[in-house]
Parts: sequence; C-alpha cells; structure tokens
Amino acid sequence: MTPTTPDLLFARLLGRARLKHLQLAVHIAELQSLQKAASAIGLSQPAATHALAEFEALLGTPLFERHARGMRPSPAGLALLPLVRNALKLLHACAETAASMQHGATGLVRIGAIHAAVAGWLTQALPVFSRTHPDVAVEVHEVPADQLLQMIEANRVDIVLCREPQPLPEGHLFTPVRADHYVVLCRNGHPLAGQAHVSDDDLRAHTWLVPPLTGIAPAEFNALCVRLGGAPRTCQVSSRSALLTQAMLDSGDLLALSPHHFARPLLEARLLTHLAVPHMAMPPLGMLRRAAAAADAPSAVARLAESLLAWHDIAAR
Repeated sequence: MTPTTPDLLFARLLGRARLKHLQLAVHIAELQSLQKAASAIGLSQPAATHALAEFEALLGTPLFERHARGMRPSPAGLALLPLVRNALKLLHACAETAASMQHGATGLVRIGAIHAAVAGWLTQALPVFSRTHPDVAVEVHEVPADQLLQMIEANRVDIVLCREPQPLPEGHLFTPVRADHYVVLCRNGHPLAGQAHVSDDDLRAHTWLVPPLTGIAPAEFNALCVRLGGAPRTCQVSSRSALLTQAMLDSGDLLALSPHHFARPLLEARLLTHLAVPHMAMPPLGMLRRAAAAADAPSAVARLAESLLAWHDIAAR
C-alpha cells in the first residue's frame, strides 16, 4: 500500500473505523486467538475475520502474525496496540465521567499516587474534600513511582501525588506540599524500641529488610550502610506494601528504612514503632499536574488541587 500522511490516515480512521475494531484487536492480542477474541466480544468468527482485515486495511499494515498456536502481534502491532488500548481506556474514562454526572457529580478527577502520598496525605485530605465537595467524583489509583510516568503519558490521571520526577514531564508543574523524612521501623517489642538513643553499632548489629529495588530508597539505604561502617545483614524480601512490611517486622527483630508518610497509619495505630536515630531527610511529597489544568480555576481538577495544596507543610525557602 502506498504510504499516506498522518492527517489522511487519521481522517480515514475517523470516517471508517469502529469501536469493535479496537476492541477486537486488543482481545486478539490478549487471547492470542481470533476465535476466542470473537467469542469474547460477541462476534462470529467470519465477522471477526472480516473486521480485522478491515481494520488492518485502514491502518495499511498487518497487526498480527499467524503461528501454530494462534496469533501474535506483528512489529506494527507491537507499536500500535498500546495506543489502541489507551484509546479504549480513555473511552472508558469518558463513560465513567458521564455516569458520575448522571448521578449528580459535576466532574471526575483521576488521581495517581504513590503509597506514601495515599497513607500520609490523601487519607487525611480526601475525606475533608469529599464532605465539602460531594458533587465531585474522585478516582484514586495507587501505583509505584516508576509507573506514574506511563500513566501521565497515557493521559490516565489528572493529578499525580509523588516526589518530584527528574526530568519533569513536559507541560507539567510540580508543587512540593508535604515534608517527609526517613524513619527506621521495627515491631513494638523490638530490643531497640523505646531507647532514647540508638547507636550506629546497634543498627549495624541487626538484620534489615532490603528496600524496594527501584526509586530513591536503595541509594539512601546504601548511604546509611556507609554511615554505619559497613552493610548489615539483610532479609531479602523487598516490598512497597505497608501490610507486608508490618508482617515481616512482626515476625522477628528486623529493621526497615521507610519514608515516614509511608508508615504513618501503622505508626499512628501503634502497630509499629520507629527508633530514635538522627534525622534523615528525603524529598517532599508534592503535586504534579498539567500547567493548563492549573490555570483552569472553575474545574473539578482545580478545586481538588486547591484543597490538596491546603495541606502544605513545607517550610518557606
């Protein structure tokens, strides 16, 4: 097929593509079978075969290759299918917003947040906002920091609560809001718990949970090991789950390096405690959002952003 321009191809898709085309392509990729995909979306196999051929003709490239066990994405399919999936996700978000507004909501705000922001910020701020703005629907996605950029690029979130990413995504603003620091966690009955001062020798003598393998914690843990004069014994269990961290610490005399806001609900409920060690600074939690949304004062996104910014506790510089 003769190559065409993006504008002409887009016009062709607007005029002739159907949502079933997108749905079918995604299901074939997931199920690796045209027959199973057809059954999943309520098409006969001949109809599915025709729909796939029609969609591939519109795109001007095959999306799948046949092999002995079924079908797999072609090189073009590997490049295009994530975009097709995202288009369906955005359509689903449109449906969610419309449904919310039918039930009285004036808007839907999608938040992506790391666990520390959920535990140390949203658990306090969001109930207050919900009581004062019952007309705004809020959807929260708790995700690891290394997945937030994908959500931003896919336009799946309106507000991101995280630590400042480097580099900052184009067209976005980051506002630091909540100060944070590292704490050394342990169970309440730990031999070091309750001591007025815990020495580096005491810390080095105990076994530590290893921090999550990505993010800023590994570098900070390595710096702590240097301060202690060598690496302590470690338990090779790594997790971003607060409940799993609690379970591991409760199982023995382990220690864990953790952001304070990550562990805040566990500390406030006295399910865990933290040791009296020198202050260990870390980057603050903040809000990442599109610059255009920040200027849109009447929107639901702007109203929620303003409410979250009210929890500012970063010292003025």
